Amino acid sequence: MRKTILALCIAGVSATAAAQEAQRVRSNTIEEVIVTAQKRAQSVSEVPLSIQALTSDKLESERFESLADLKLISPSFTFSNGTAGNFSNSISMRGLGSFSTEGGVQPSVSTVVDGVALARSTEFSSDLGDIERIEVIAGPQGTLFGRNSIGGALNIVRKGPSEEFAAEIEVAATDDNELSTKAMINGALSDRVQGRLNVFFKDRDGHIKNLDARQGDAGGEESRGLMVKLNFDLSDNLSVLLSGDFVDTKTGGNPLVTFGLDTLYPGAQARLVALGNGDAAKGQQVLDDPFTVNANTEHFLDYTQKGLVADVTWQLNEEWTLKSISALRLSDQTFNQDIDSSPASMGNLDSTTATALVGGSTFGMFGVYLDGTNLSPLGDSGILNELEYFTQELRFEYQASDLSVVTGLYLQDYQEDGKTDVPLWIRGAPPLPTPIIQSDPYTNDYSQQSWAVFSDVTWDLNDVVQLFAGVRWTDEEATLKHQQLSYVARDFSCTNNVCDIDLTTAYVNNTIDFTSDGHSADWSGRVGAKWDVSEDSNVYASYSRGFIGIGVNYTRSSTPTNTYLDPSIADSFEIGFKSDLLDRTAQVHGAIYYMEVDDIQSTKRIPGSTLTAPVNVGKIRSQGIELNTSWLATDLLMLTLGVAYTDVEFQEFDMDCYVGQTVAQGCVNGEQDLSGERPPQAPELKYTLSANYDQPLADLPFNAFGNVSYVWQSETATDLARDPRLEQDEYGLLNVSMGIRDKQERYEISIFGKNVTDEYYALSKGQADPVGGYFQFTSRGAQAYWGLAAKYSF
Repeated sequence: MRKTILALCIAGVSATAAAQEAQRVRSNTIEEVIVTAQKRAQSVSEVPLSIQALTSDKLESERFESLADLKLISPSFTFSNGTAGNFSNSISMRGLGSFSTEGGVQPSVSTVVDGVALARSTEFSSDLGDIERIEVIAGPQGTLFGRNSIGGALNIVRKGPSEEFAAEIEVAATDDNELSTKAMINGALSDRVQGRLNVFFKDRDGHIKNLDARQGDAGGEESRGLMVKLNFDLSDNLSVLLSGDFVDTKTGGNPLVTFGLDTLYPGAQARLVALGNGDAAKGQQVLDDPFTVNANTEHFLDYTQKGLVADVTWQLNEEWTLKSISALRLSDQTFNQDIDSSPASMGNLDSTTATALVGGSTFGMFGVYLDGTNLSPLGDSGILNELEYFTQELRFEYQASDLSVVTGLYLQDYQEDGKTDVPLWIRGAPPLPTPIIQSDPYTNDYSQQSWAVFSDVTWDLNDVVQLFAGVRWTDEEATLKHQQLSYVARDFSCTNNVCDIDLTTAYVNNTIDFTSDGHSADWSGRVGAKWDVSEDSNVYASYSRGFIGIGVNYTRSSTPTNTYLDPSIADSFEIGFKSDLLDRTAQVHGAIYYMEVDDIQSTKRIPGSTLTAPVNVGKIRSQGIELNTSWLATDLLMLTLGVAYTDVEFQEFDMDCYVGQTVAQGCVNGEQDLSGERPPQAPELKYTLSANYDQPLADLPFNAFGNVSYVWQSETATDLARDPRLEQDEYGLLNVSMGIRDKQERYEISIFGKNVTDEYYALSKGQADPVGGYFQFTSRGAQAYWGLAAKYSF
């Protein structure tokens, strides 16, 4: 850490010296960015938080296309895919995330869109565009953003309607066969009503080649969506903003791209034979190519999202404002993967002909994933989740010359229903003499009611010292109704991977049906002070406490005794500084922090099976440095640098051994002590660099512009058990864009390239013996692609 601090100091001094040298040739200043991280409008330089404000210009110049793209722009942000579709994707900040591969575990980073805290981060669709800014706020934000914010919060603000007429349309195409169209219209509908409408369409072919021609390539996307906002100025003091959004997306899912052979049973060569359709050499080629699979089961992820928001602002008098935000959100997803990730299938087998030696279409594989059984609650295999929730926040805001107060009440009523069936044909599992079909089809009915009261106060003690403090009390109650059939059947008949099963002769035939209630309640908050060292510089120090409420186990491992996870508590100490230098042509914002987290919620994979189970992860300690700088080197050139150094480790956590772990590697009686090890998705060092350049062209009707950005991160684990075969090596990504814009800003044409050096990386990896082997998720951005975009504004 001392070396990192020294390097940052040297970089800061060098940047300041260079900026002084260049000061004589420029006249513009860095535009002031207003944020609402403390539920009131403030300059980002005045907020006593570690916050990175990404404006619409920044997001557009770097072609922000999805929430996962924040990893390319923010050094504090990491993103990983889960194995259970969108609902299990995970966000981490300061090395802290849910690390979850299935649902039920509450996220550690809160995502707030237009004042509404989302239950799932993946409910946000950046395709709806029109983003005014994204505030990436690091550290616990327990007072004003509530639960789910021990790692940090994303405060996303979308543009609202205005009286001035405006419209634009943008069309983009890429060389990996994506075509997208976005359109917006805005303006006054009457003297007191303004409206804004956004629509988008996107179609993209799969970026992962599937050698099984019947299923087609994987990873593609077809999306449609719209957002409408209507603002009603009912009087000079009362306004109502109504918002509605709808997104329907069908994708080729996240196939398990195999990169390593199975380890739990003899004859790993069988996977190579299967991947090559009987040719082990061709199977090795598939194994070596992270953009190729050979799977006979369709990969898909279809999801729909809907939302309604009523935002009421009533100016009671010059000092008091009443704010009410009511929201209803609905999401559903249907999801399926080929768990064995191979062309192996059942063909025509039954218990009278199937023996441990039978090969045929199974290619000698130990296990084969089945498309469906007559017992599936879905009528087919896969995962179905539906969620619906209502939130209500009521805030009183007081603003005087030396005192600001935000106090209020928050309610949430959450409902989630789920169905899951993942049936497997297992060749032979001693002491069972014949092949079996095993599954644990289950359904869930989960509800949760939450309420919270909160208050946050900022007091200007004098002209240079500001004190702030806040507290929030959160109370949650939950009920889970879980029904599950667990069976191991020996008598069955299969045709083309679809099986009928006789449970009357099953080795195992158990039914679980229970209802369990859970409760959690605790406080979160903050206290601190800010000192204005000069007119353009300040320092602050704070303590904050974050709280994540109850987590639920609604996986196949759920029982009445392990239904709920303990809440997570984070204690954080932070010292930061913010400086606007050289007549506001340079900014340097930094923070040093120390955090301790108890019982962060996660998911572990049970070794030797495809089962997962939620788990509380003991204690984690995180400390580090964050730095965000901007420098207007000339009137035409803007340079930015973001750095996050994160020293994070487990302090108390005993975890199941990873597959093949020996005593010498720390495995004792099936467990390993992970104290001193880094959590997954927590690179020690990450930095982002970008340069934006505008070039006037005096003799032409348009000007030119360009952007170059680079992000680099050190190696990181992708698995909770710290299996060394699941490490992600260090990597760096280079993105570019350039184009022309007419002088009246009516039209814009640009070309862009993502990951132009073709650097491969995996957002996450896993191991699913005895059926799936070692797999990774291959994202579209893990290879180079180029595109052309054209935008016209009316």
